[in-house]
Amino acid sequence: MQKKDKTGKNNPNFGNKKSTITLSKIIKPVYVYNSEDMTDIGSYPTVECIKTFKIGKDTLSKYLKLGIPYKGKFTQE
Repeated sequence: MQKKDKTGKNNPNFGNKKSTITLSKIIKPVYVYNSEDMTDIGSYPTVECIKTFKIGKDTLSKYLKLGIPYKGKFTQE
């Protein structure tokens, strides 16, 4: 039973939509500022921030934790 395929239509949650409350718990916004004058660039979900600024997930989490700017942009969670 452990090796049974649980992908696609065999998954018990296949086709179920996540509620907005569940999505708000999963998606963490990242606020991005210009490091020179602290002007607001925008607020992005983590995945969109990674794609927009072409940064790795590990790198983003490291700079969020340390609180230092990355390539002229300061991020804050």
